[in-house]
Amino acid sequence: MSRSIYIAAGIVAVLILYFGVRSAFRGDEASVSRAAAEASVPTLEKPVESDRAPRDGVRVVVRRSTAQIRPLFLSIKGRTEAARVVTVRSETTGVVVDAPANEGRAVAQGDVVCALDVEGRVARLREAEAAVASRRLDHNAASDLAEKGWNSPNQAAAAKAQLDAAEAALQVARIELDKTKIRAPFDGVFETRNAEIGDFLSPGGACGVVVELDPILATADAAEQYADVLKVDTPALAKFAGGDNVEGVVRFVARTADPLTRTYRVEVALDNSERRLPAGRTVDIQLQTGEGPAHKVTPALLTLNDEGRLGVRYLDVGSVVRFAEANVLDDDQDGVWISGLPDDVLLLVEGQDYVREGLTAEPVYQGDAS
Repeated sequence: MSRSIYIAAGIVAVLILYFGVRSAFRGDEASVSRAAAEASVPTLEKPVESDRAPRDGVRVVVRRSTAQIRPLFLSIKGRTEAARVVTVRSETTGVVVDAPANEGRAVAQGDVVCALDVEGRVARLREAEAAVASRRLDHNAASDLAEKGWNSPNQAAAAKAQLDAAEAALQVARIELDKTKIRAPFDGVFETRNAEIGDFLSPGGACGVVVELDPILATADAAEQYADVLKVDTPALAKFAGGDNVEGVVRFVARTADPLTRTYRVEVALDNSERRLPAGRTVDIQLQTGEGPAHKVTPALLTLNDEGRLGVRYLDVGSVVRFAEANVLDDDQDGVWISGLPDDVLLLVEGQDYVREGLTAEPVYQGDAS
């Protein structure tokens, strides 16, 4: 065998050995890489329960509250309305020659808001006055002759009838002349002008709108369950945005429900002598419906249940957490008065966010808690 054959066989053996060793090392590296990759993937564990999750046995701070007898109020949203809104109209024909009332200004009952051209009405008035004077002379003469026996009583009666007819015609002429002055029907505000100088008005033509704002009405729609409770002449309080509170009296409660909403209209008369309350403002009307037990709480104790209703949480028998929907009766600087709770109750003042209805809690009385 030649020397070249031995050299070739040696080279092949060296290559086989090299690739075999290289494959072995690569296998070890792959195992290490897989182990490192598996170690880098985070292990999914059961999430730890939050400290705020509702659970039994949570310590809560409670305060004992005893109900007091307070006036019960029904609070309903409403709006202000003018007591009366009247479109003042002409009763005769004529051209507007004067418009003394300005929009937005106060007018008194009897003030002229539009004046029409009198045309021939003054002449007819003077004619009627002259006729009355003539008929009065005739009547006086006939009466004197009848008293002296120179005239029959029938002639005196006929003269009296003619005088009465002339006086009636005079009265008609005066009324017709007065109709040229369109006047405000009551004290109020001249809100809108419908006729300007130069406009022709026929009977029924609109001169303007007069609204009565004193008293002003706070109106609302009460639910049907309160229809028998609300009474006329009972006191009421209207609360406006900004802190204005105005006392009033219920002047009207509808006896027929709205066919669509099944609610009853309620009107409260409010003093508005200074006319600072305009019509159309949103108002919270509180109507006294009687007396009953109520608890005074701070607004911080009010919370929402799972249904989104406002109320408070308290501890029932066996330290079971309960929720009572709060019916706010009244409020002042120190808190709010609410109904719907037992007469004697343990209110949750701290920790109410950590519990839910039906769970039990460990009470700590306020003052004993650190």
